[in-house]
Parts: sequence; C-alpha cells; structure tokens
Amino acid sequence: MIEMISPTEFKLTNGCHQMTLRKCEHGGWEMLTINPATQAWNSYLGGRMSMPSYRRFNSLQGVEDHYKSWRGITAVVMSLDNNQLSKVA
Repeated sequence: MIEMISPTEFKLTNGCHQMTLRKCEHGGWEMLTINPATQAWNSYLGGRMSMPSYRRFNSLQGVEDHYKSWRGITAVVMSLDNNQLSKVA
C-alpha cells in the first residue's frame, strides 16, 4: 500500500523492496529504491549502510509505466492538488 509522507513524498514497502517517490524541486519526480540488489552492491563496495538507487521521471505517468506497484499514484496526487486548490478558493 502506498503511504503518504507529505503531499510531495510517498513510500511503498513491497516485500524486501522499499521505495520512496518524491517530487523534485526542478520538476518531475524521483524514485529512491532499496532492495537486495542495492544492498548487495553497497556491501560489495564496503559500505555499511544501504544507499538507494535513484531513477528520475518527467511525470507520474512515467512512474506508473515503469512500476506496476505504483499504478494509481497520478490519481492520488491529482486529488491532493484539487483539494489544495479548493482550500485556496
């Protein structure tokens, strides 16, 4: 299940995969992923903590196209945007 951390940051844990989606200041979105592959890579490099992998997207549709587990995030963010707009009006 997708968990909202803030209106611009969301988290999903799916088994051993931890994913965080956040809006970039310059526009677009970035996905930070920690999974067994990143943990193995970090241990190979001698790291003591697991550094996430990064992937950038121009739109939320790109996120949904790449990650099946994130399908529906566009509608969630759009509903948040609409709620914020209605509070201003």
